[in-house]
Amino acid sequence: MQVSMQIALLERRSISELQEMWKKYFDAPPTTYNKEFYISRIAHRIQELAYGGLSASQQKLIANMYVPPEDRNNLPPAGTRIVREYLGVENVVTVMKDGFEYNGMKYPSLSAVAKKITGRKISGRYFFGLDK
Repeated sequence: MQVSMQIALLERRSISELQEMWKKYFDAPPTTYNKEFYISRIAHRIQELAYGGLSASQQKLIANMYVPPEDRNNLPPAGTRIVREYLGVENVVTVMKDGFEYNGMKYPSLSAVAKKITGRKISGRYFFGLDK
């Protein structure tokens, strides 16, 4: 049967039928009851088996695209104090290993701190002048 026909027929299958198909195409047991999830993943797998997957060089390129957050953000090391005056008030943020401390509260991101200070969504790196 043609690949396009196999994929088109996925829409007509029940969740239980899709879960059985999942077992055929993947080594892991099905983990959800979301029909769209199964259809998209099984359709991709059918195409991959019919037309081939990514080349080794493409897989390596994708694997190298991931950079740990601490490297990607290029933030100052833990313990650094970042100071920004806003509307006449001096705001001091301390960089922590797993977030940021501001006024005795812990925040997951510098943008969350900037939002707390300004009351609007804004890039924390931009607000605190770390993009320069």
